[in-house]
Amino acid sequence: MVTKEKLKKEIDKLPQDLLKQVYQFIHSKKGKTRKKNRIRSFNLKGQFDDINIRENAYE
Repeated sequence: MVTKEKLKKEIDKLPQDLLKQVYQFIHSKKGKTRKKNRIRSFNLKGQFDDINIRENAYE
């Protein structure tokens, strides 16, 4: 397994013109964050209307 220190040493050895390509590659592999969708409750005209189900389930 390659460690962070080994990767840093190899990147330091690269010429300047290749660093831009390495930088673009690393940023393309980063995960993109997703917006969490709020789970809405059903409108049943009761005490559980307009509450966050997920938040209350973990309590």
